Amino acid sequence: MISRKFMSYEFDILSGILRFNPVVNTRLSYIGNFFDPLSNPFLTILLNVFALGILISGYSLYKVKRENTSFPVKIIMIFGLAGCLCSLIDKLFWGGSLDFLQIPNFFIFDLKDCYITMAGIPFVILGISHSQEISVKEYLRFCWNKFKL
Repeated sequence: MISRKFMSYEFDILSGILRFNPVVNTRLSYIGNFFDPLSNPFLTILLNVFALGILISGYSLYKVKRENTSFPVKIIMIFGLAGCLCSLIDKLFWGGSLDFLQIPNFFIFDLKDCYITMAGIPFVILGISHSQEISVKEYLRFCWNKFKL
């Protein structure tokens, strides 16, 4: 819809804070705009698959360690999977993404970037706060046994 009818439009959504400014991003990642290796399709797809693996395996270990899955963990999982899968689809099928939200004088992004951020920050915070319960060694052993890597 945006690519067909609104590519030439640009306007404020929240004055001075958020703008609608559609741009096709073929650099494949935000950092890819500044660091060429992270605009390489093979590498960004590999990182995307790795991120999906971390999400799924981390959630699997959480489910083994906890009797009940908390609502925030479910939200992290939903946002993380949605963002990572959308990003992977963008890279595999479109060779980039249609970014349309802009923080003026900063960067342009889309909803999948919001989902990834809304999952990533709490994921890291939860990981740090539970680091006494689950070690990296235990996580790697779990992955090895569960997924027969």
